Amino acid sequence: MEKLSLCIVLLTCLVASVAAQSASNVRATYHFYNASQINWDLNTASAFCATWDASKPLAWRQKYGWTAFCGPAGDHGQAACGKCLRVTNTRTNTPTTARIVDQCSNGGLDLDWSVFEQIDTDGNGYAQGHLIVNYEFVDCAD
Repeated sequence: MEKLSLCIVLLTCLVASVAAQSASNVRATYHFYNASQINWDLNTASAFCATWDASKPLAWRQKYGWTAFCGPAGDHGQAACGKCLRVTNTRTNTPTTARIVDQCSNGGLDLDWSVFEQIDTDGNGYAQGHLIVNYEFVDCAD
């Protein structure tokens, strides 16, 4: 009986941990990092994660579009730096993957314009100044 109770507690913790790594109906705004124009330089972008990730190889920095993260679920601050999110526009169901390079304070995501534009396939997000998205943390496959 004791082993069963321990298994149930561990399973509950695992489910809670996985559930905390995604969120639905989150507001996503856009930001002009202009990553390609600044050669994906996190220092030039004044990105929060530059302290830890600016010296990563260029291929790592340019593999995914960038985002600032301050969403309701998942790691924040330094712990979020370099992680990837699968972001899906709830209106069009269009997904993409973005790398966390910065933090924000809007309670959601602040996607680089190139990422925002990629999932704003009907232009509604641009028209209203934000998208409503779902996100989940995913493996960056680096």
